[in-house]
Amino acid sequence: MVRLGVIGAGYWGPNLIRNFASIEDVKLEQVVVLDPEALAKLKDNYPDTRFSHDAEELFASDVDAVCVATGAPSHYELSKKALLAGKHVFCEKPLTLKSAEADELVKIAQNKDLRLMVGHVMVYHPAIRRIKQILDSGEIGNLLYINSIRVNLGLARAHENALWSLTPHDLSIILYLFEGEHPVGVSATGKDFLTPGVEDIVFLSLFFNQKNMAHVRASWLDPQKLRKLIVVGSKGIAIFNDIGKGSVVEVYDKWIKTKDDGSFEHHRSDDAKVYEIEGAEPLKLECEDFIKSVIDGRPPITDGKSGATVVSILEHAQNSMRQKGAYLPL
Repeated sequence: MVRLGVIGAGYWGPNLIRNFASIEDVKLEQVVVLDPEALAKLKDNYPDTRFSHDAEELFASDVDAVCVATGAPSHYELSKKALLAGKHVFCEKPLTLKSAEADELVKIAQNKDLRLMVGHVMVYHPAIRRIKQILDSGEIGNLLYINSIRVNLGLARAHENALWSLTPHDLSIILYLFEGEHPVGVSATGKDFLTPGVEDIVFLSLFFNQKNMAHVRASWLDPQKLRKLIVVGSKGIAIFNDIGKGSVVEVYDKWIKTKDDGSFEHHRSDDAKVYEIEGAEPLKLECEDFIKSVIDGRPPITDGKSGATVVSILEHAQNSMRQKGAYLPL
């Protein structure tokens, strides 16, 4: 039984609390919440859980693990205090706002043999898991590049740009699918149409050791909501469209290769192989992975290292945007 404490019950916190509380191996011991209205709602739903306004009280308690579900600026301080207090930590994305801070948290967790996990929930989407299985099976050959689109006429932000707000989802997916490949450089451009200094649209290119690459387009200034992942292999293409009814992954037997004489061989098949995707809630799978990692003593899939890599990419991409898309090594 893992005794769990949660800090934060704002926008996303109640979803984490609900899922962690539904896991048999979890005892939701304490929740730290500042909003009186949120506190009233939670108390009715979790009568056996202790509620407080003091995170220090939680760190001094006998809980085994802490979930940090506060705003990003407080992630580093709260996660560090929890780790130094000997608690396993689940932290919402991004892990920190500076790569040096993320690296420090990873080192503390390693030195204390504690699990550190980042809430990159899209990695736990059954469709993304299916694409990983398709890649590992060799069905679409060697992975060449990934194109991810996350746009909408959505909730614009004045204090956080589209890079930090939207692309962590895509970057975590890309790192998961490019397992074993190390990102070596990044280039990004963006534009601040609504608030000076806060980019509303971002184009990010990520480069890997084996000359592979990935591209992300993110915006809250597009007329149509699109969440589309295109994974191109040497022997086929897998596509996941995360909008609309149902959830499927389509695999197309389409590819081009260079022949010995330098000409090209094209293979085109318009019939797609369709994989129906189970309806499991990604957030539930994510929470279960954290608890299993604590019980089994193994790293979770979205561990601290992967979270720190995402922060490093974001940091370098922000600097690249300031330099009008300059390539920056990672």
